[in-house]
Amino acid sequence: MDILLVDDNLLMQQVLERFLGSLGYVVTPAARADEAVEQARKRRPALILMDLHLPDCDGADAIKLIRALPGCQYVPAIAMSGMDALDAGSLITSDFSMYLSKPIDLDEFELAVRNVLSSHTPSADSAQ
Repeated sequence: MDILLVDDNLLMQQVLERFLGSLGYVVTPAARADEAVEQARKRRPALILMDLHLPDCDGADAIKLIRALPGCQYVPAIAMSGMDALDAGSLITSDFSMYLSKPIDLDEFELAVRNVLSSHTPSADSAQ
């Protein structure tokens, strides 16, 4: 199952990519919104993990760009940020299934990924 991981913090990206890989997921990393859009265009992910603060735009705008791509309208997305949920509230839109605060607790992260993927339509599972 493919996951698009969008985070400009390369250490965070590496930690989450390795962790997800150990759980059997195939992770496509991107550090900028334009990279994320290009990766989503190439192969529709089953899940998008989106940092809310990217160098070229905020994650809420980036997710809207991805949602405009054919086949990506309903791909679930989890917002991530170092801000607390109250401060991040203006950036968290209905385009996100949930929000996780950084630093990421890996147990909470695994549960969130599994819950979002399991509650999504079976067509996401067939993309593997």
